[in-house]
Amino acid sequence: MTWRELADLPFAVLQHRIRPIAGLAGAGLAAALGIVVGVTALVSLATDDSSAGTAWAAILSTACCAWVLRLWIVGVTVPIGLAVVHNRPITARTATARLLPVSGRLLLNQVISTAIGVGILLLGTPLIITLIPAVIWLARVRGTRWPIVPVLFAESTPYAAAVRRAKLLATGRVMPLAGLWLYLRGVLLMLAVPVAGLLGFLSDISGTHRWAVVTLLSGAALLISAFAAAVDAATAVVVYLDRRCGREGLDIRISTGQAAR
Repeated sequence: MTWRELADLPFAVLQHRIRPIAGLAGAGLAAALGIVVGVTALVSLATDDSSAGTAWAAILSTACCAWVLRLWIVGVTVPIGLAVVHNRPITARTATARLLPVSGRLLLNQVISTAIGVGILLLGTPLIITLIPAVIWLARVRGTRWPIVPVLFAESTPYAAAVRRAKLLATGRVMPLAGLWLYLRGVLLMLAVPVAGLLGFLSDISGTHRWAVVTLLSGAALLISAFAAAVDAATAVVVYLDRRCGREGLDIRISTGQAAR
């Protein structure tokens, strides 16, 4: 595939099965927002309605719930995306059932990916001059690791083998995949601007009441995180399919109905 196709096809995959993906993502988003509001309310009561305590509770609970929400959305979107590219029917219940056998390996992958991302950014952010190289380094790592989750679902391999397989598939296309990762971050940033504008409009309506602000800010953060996770999962499927076609000829069909001559 061309780079432009790699950038466009993830959205086509999401659109093709938008109902089950939106349903599962929406359920996860609602649960996450409910947990954030509940935890923040409990901390507010425990700290005698302290503004600092309430703010930190909202920030930390939103970050934790966004992390878990990403794990959930990636875990259900990848099997749906694989079904789309292989032209097979799939339901939300089937996607959830396929998540369970690989949930431990998915959790390990997300923990390692988070640790790598935080480590690279901590190394690169102290100096402005090192920030851009750190972002490029992170993009290369993310591009190389993109096929891991589809490999876990499609090939049912142990995690270490899936990592090696993903690196092999990405060989020769690391920089284009890094550019794709950076491009999608830019797209998500542009989409976050209208969400921020809508958030400001709603805050004008609801006023500056603390719980309205907490709910709006946490909901917006979780919504952006959910959309980013769905896009990343669909992109992982497209990248996996592209690399298998490019390296292994997955798209080549050999007729077996003709007699050998």
